[in-house]
Amino acid sequence: MAVETDELLKVLYIVDGAERSSLQHEAEAQLKKWESEPGYHYALQNIYLNTELPMHVRWLAVICFKNGVEKHWRPSRLNAIGKEEKTKIKERLFNLISENNSQLTIQNAHSIARIVRFDFPSEWPTLFDDLSKTLEDYVFVQGNLVATNNLLVVLNQIIKAVSMVRIGRSRHAMQSKAPIIVPILIKSYCKFFQMWTSSLDLTIMEVCYLCLKNLRRIIPEGFEQPHTNQDITDFLKLSVSHLQGLVTEHEKYSSDLLERYVKSYSKLYVNLINSNPTSFVLIPCSSEIITTFLSLLKNRAEDVYKSSEDNDFWETLALKGFLILKKMVAYVYKQGAVTLKQRNDKEDVGNAINKLKTQLFTPEVIFSLCDLIINWYLKLKPSDLESWLLEPEEWVNEELSSSWEYQVRPCAENFYQDLIKYFKDELCDFILNKISNGLTQNESVSDILTKDSILCTFQLSADSIANRVNFDQLLTQVFIPEGLKNDLVENKIIKRRVCLIISTWVPVNCSRESRVNIYKLLINFLQPVNKFNDKVVRLTSIQTLRTIINDWDFNKQDFQPFLKEYVSLSLNMLEDMSFTESKLYILDTLSVLIERCNPLIDETTLMAILQIVPSYWEISKKQEEAILQSSLLRVLKQLVIALNQNSSHTHFITLPLIKACCTQSSEHYSLLSEDGFDLWLAVVQYYPIDMTPNESLVELFSLLHPALMDATEILPTILSIARSYTLLIPKLFETDAGLEAFRVLSGYLPKMRDDAFDIFITMADILLLQESEDDQLINNLINSGLLNAMASYVLDENHSVVLANKILLVLSRLATSSAEAFLNVLQHLQIDSAKFIDVWMNYYKNNGNPRNKKVNLLALISLAVYCVSKNLHGVPQRFGELERNCFLFLEEVNEDESGNCQAYAGDYIYSDVDNYAYLDPDIAPHGEKLRYSKLLEEKDPILKVKMQQYLRDALIKLRGELNESDFATLMSLNDQYTSEKLQQLLA
Repeated sequence: MAVETDELLKVLYIVDGAERSSLQHEAEAQLKKWESEPGYHYALQNIYLNTELPMHVRWLAVICFKNGVEKHWRPSRLNAIGKEEKTKIKERLFNLISENNSQLTIQNAHSIARIVRFDFPSEWPTLFDDLSKTLEDYVFVQGNLVATNNLLVVLNQIIKAVSMVRIGRSRHAMQSKAPIIVPILIKSYCKFFQMWTSSLDLTIMEVCYLCLKNLRRIIPEGFEQPHTNQDITDFLKLSVSHLQGLVTEHEKYSSDLLERYVKSYSKLYVNLINSNPTSFVLIPCSSEIITTFLSLLKNRAEDVYKSSEDNDFWETLALKGFLILKKMVAYVYKQGAVTLKQRNDKEDVGNAINKLKTQLFTPEVIFSLCDLIINWYLKLKPSDLESWLLEPEEWVNEELSSSWEYQVRPCAENFYQDLIKYFKDELCDFILNKISNGLTQNESVSDILTKDSILCTFQLSADSIANRVNFDQLLTQVFIPEGLKNDLVENKIIKRRVCLIISTWVPVNCSRESRVNIYKLLINFLQPVNKFNDKVVRLTSIQTLRTIINDWDFNKQDFQPFLKEYVSLSLNMLEDMSFTESKLYILDTLSVLIERCNPLIDETTLMAILQIVPSYWEISKKQEEAILQSSLLRVLKQLVIALNQNSSHTHFITLPLIKACCTQSSEHYSLLSEDGFDLWLAVVQYYPIDMTPNESLVELFSLLHPALMDATEILPTILSIARSYTLLIPKLFETDAGLEAFRVLSGYLPKMRDDAFDIFITMADILLLQESEDDQLINNLINSGLLNAMASYVLDENHSVVLANKILLVLSRLATSSAEAFLNVLQHLQIDSAKFIDVWMNYYKNNGNPRNKKVNLLALISLAVYCVSKNLHGVPQRFGELERNCFLFLEEVNEDESGNCQAYAGDYIYSDVDNYAYLDPDIAPHGEKLRYSKLLEEKDPILKVKMQQYLRDALIKLRGELNESDFATLMSLNDQYTSEKLQQLLA
């Protein structure tokens, strides 16, 4: 072998030294070099298998071995481990099976699992057969607990690794071997369970747990139809009995390991349901499993209610219970159509559903479940009230971001929503009666918590009972009066719940009048002078406000009377909050408020919001809170948009922040550049029409080239910024920075996404509409390769004709202004002009709207006048076709004397500028729209050239340049329709 064990050992000692040194760096470099040499991994194995060596060196060796296997075991990898070395390594993989160090054992297990992932079954077909024989020998012949423990650790990692493989033979091969290994695991589990429950020996208990852990993994993953395997059904029945026994005697054993046992049983059942719910239901003991968890939910409800973060055993079991019930309820409701991978026949599915309906989910059980959830699982716990009192911001932030899959109260809420959705007919009246009868008691904390729980059911039932209740009436008669009560401190609990009800119900069923009442109520809740409006109430209110404003039916005119006060309250509230998450809720609500209420917010109010940004930016900068900075950038963006022609008021802060966030070398770039580019786009789009671009804006242009280079998903945003500069400071594109930007775009163009492509087209169109004193812009377009890329795009038959036509619209601008210059460009680019014009003529018929047709025809006529007289590029032969297209076009439109007509009013190349008028006619056009409109009015030949006169002048010019015979020959190519139209035109 090339790498000697002794040499490797010396290097590992140096690498593992306590102090960093140059020698240590050299040793690490040597290890890196040896990675690709034969014998390295075998030598590492020698070291970590040697129990006489210090543990820290063996530990380093096994880590290096594990990482090396990951990188070099697969034959297709660079510097892959040789076949001979692999064979020798595999022969010794289980030599560490009697290792006493658990950490070394788990690293060895990870290494073996990685090898199995690559080699099983093709290079290691007998793996599971060998493992089952070895396990049986250790358990039932030798009685070696250490070896059994370590082998089970390895087996668990192997099953985990193979189960994750979704493509290839590994998983299927494991399923074929599962019937061999599972009986041994079950037999071992039964032996050790009997032993540890009698002796309370923790070592045996740990080994038994590992048996259970392996079974928990391999039964769901190794069997497609577990209910058909007798060993599994017997084990599952036994597992329920053990679960019940351990839960009953929980206090007797009271250990972390015992809790892991119980959780492992529940994970096994959940995994079985996830893998194949039909098979799970058809297991004979499935009813017993479900009723066991139903009993746990009922009998341990008080324990769950009183539990805290330090005691979450019962809460975890309750969580698993709800997950199991949720899956089963959904299975019944969806008639077995839960996952696509199921192959159960209809009879099995029917039997399973019938079993659940008749034995488990009867109306009585459903009602009982609802009562249980209301009385215990929806109620705020003592630990919640304590956190509310001591850490209100932290508590409400956790509540607003909680995940139902990992916390029992959100999970109970989610399960209740399933119940009311799936059993709506049975539960609707039941729940409405609960609500009507449960709101009278209000004398104690317990009464208020129960009332809150009942109100929670109303909140969660919105989608299911919306047609059965009058929310507007309930809001006026019940919820607003309840929210305004201030007789007990605990009334803040109901205030919070009223906010949550409003958040849920407003998008479902709420009138305009009720929304106005809600605005008044939320202003009351946000008043800091009211001692009942603590931070929880106010933060929940601000989130509710955001939901309402974001709703589709939000009417900003109705909200306008409350605007100033809401902004004022929000800004005051911002100062009161300590947590970043709390500030985010407020800032995000302000951002949405500015966006949805534009243009109704007065400038004074907008400036008040603007004034807070610098100080909060400095605070977030000191605390390195990028998420808060991101929110501030979004607020600034909305302020720029709302201020519109007065957006220059923001430049003192926006321009420096854009530079800070969009410069690649900046500390902010990686986290804030995307929001920075959005802000930059808003600033240039809304730059005041009557204001000369300042130096800072010119300097920012230099960031465009690196931004384009780095752009991926945000390329449309970067291109939009570039487009804005074409209207603001077009001269910048004649500079070296413009040349570099074009060069990047020439590389992007052939594979550019449609959204970015459309923006590029409008940018290029605007540039070519602008008049320039010299040819530097055209030179930059040529030298960058961009014009060549555009022409090549048109000629490439693999590209869409629709997209090619968009490029032709841009090139038409160049050809219209100077046919000679356009043809010279094609010649310079070594593009066949005849072929290009031929493709252009063929593609013309794919233009759909009059505006685009006119753009093309003006250019083609310009080219024809130049080419026909010189008999160039085959144009004379197609001149009759061009004339016909012109006359057909003139029949479509009715131009006035200037050349404009109603047909040109829409379908602008830059269509985005119409969006604001479309969405809200009250919003004044921004600077970019005004600049674009002005450009079209002054420079666009579509609006300034009358097509009929343009064609007539072209024909007269041709008749003057050609002799009478050549002109007659040219006209003889016309069909009857074209000839008649020509006579009328030239008469």
